[in-house]
Amino acid sequence: MLLYSPVYAQEPEPEPAFASAQIGKRTVIYLPANWTTSATDAELTLTSSVPMKKVTSSDWWNATVVEENKVTFRLLENVNRSSIFLVQTNSTEANYGYELTLNGTKYTGKIEAQAPKDSQFARWVDQKENAATAFIPEAWSADLQIIRPYKSMTGFVFFARDSENTLVYVFQPFMPLHLLPNDSLCDSEQQLCSGSISAEKVREMSLGNAPLIISDMKTPDQYFASEVLPVLRKNLHLYRVESEQMVYALSYENNNSTEMMPAHSVQYSFDVEGKRIEGRAMILTRNHTAGDVGIWNGFIVGVESSQENFGAAMQQAAVMLLTLRFDEKWLDSEQKVLLDNANASDALGAIPELMANSTLADFNVIVPTAAHKMVRTYNNTVVAGYIDKDTKQELHLPLFPDLQHWYLDGDQLVGRKVARNPMNPASSLERVS
Repeated sequence: MLLYSPVYAQEPEPEPAFASAQIGKRTVIYLPANWTTSATDAELTLTSSVPMKKVTSSDWWNATVVEENKVTFRLLENVNRSSIFLVQTNSTEANYGYELTLNGTKYTGKIEAQAPKDSQFARWVDQKENAATAFIPEAWSADLQIIRPYKSMTGFVFFARDSENTLVYVFQPFMPLHLLPNDSLCDSEQQLCSGSISAEKVREMSLGNAPLIISDMKTPDQYFASEVLPVLRKNLHLYRVESEQMVYALSYENNNSTEMMPAHSVQYSFDVEGKRIEGRAMILTRNHTAGDVGIWNGFIVGVESSQENFGAAMQQAAVMLLTLRFDEKWLDSEQKVLLDNANASDALGAIPELMANSTLADFNVIVPTAAHKMVRTYNNTVVAGYIDKDTKQELHLPLFPDLQHWYLDGDQLVGRKVARNPMNPASSLERVS
């Protein structure tokens, strides 16, 4: 936020020392106190280059909207404090002209709002099923695709991107579902002992529309080598693995969890349109067993951006990944459907019910687990906990050198370097850790 320097002169400068800043689609305008403390009559008219949606001001001014792009503020009382005017439009590039009348003297000029070095995020909501929300940078686009490969299993693909080459993604399931081999699969009428089971065969069993793989459990690095890497290389011929290593991520299944989940951290790169794209990915595998049957699947979370922009992209991606969450009502409704489908299925014994009871629960475990590990392993980034005082929900946000303070105002999330919130001093966020 551009702040004015204190002025101690007894008389005003030749021209009003307006200061302003553009915050998304809002413009904040400051008028130093010394311009109005001695005024017996003052009026300020602002003319915007775009239609205004909402205007507010300090309490000692009264606003009157003249036209859709013009508003007049009249001083109600002398106050020895700087005056603040806030204008909201549908544009991030609004310009303003002003006419200020003080005790009969008229001043006119232009106010050019400057974008602050803040990070602005808007609450994104899945419009298709209202299944998930996240905070994404303004001007970015995001999408959530709910996929239902099997009647008793739901997965998803989430991605967000800007206008350049930056991409943030979360996949689950990334590959066909894997079943752990057991005697009952071989003894069944289908004779499913090992290898790939085609989608056609799966449809015949009324289980779903995607293939199955029957194989032993794989570690995250084995899963990356056998399942993820071949697909990436098929689609990205110049794909290069820069580094890969096994790591352990603290599970976020509950607040008191001490479980360490094995994961696979990968750094990669590829070339597109003459640009080098860098990427980081965190891959986890998750298995569930019931008696002698079991299922397992892979999850992948990643960030891609051009080499010169990767640091900034990682900061934005950290917010998106940490704030991506699934709606509890949607999860409950979806689980009921999966359980009904599992109970109606005679295929593969207890496996449909195991799928229905486990895969949705992973949404609230794998995503935050992978996101925290991804963020914390990037330059040892600190993740802080906040409580939204309006909803009582906990929010985790990254602390970078230029993003040390976070403020929440409705559907707008702002990260700043200094502890001052120009949009709303009464932020609904309260830091707890």
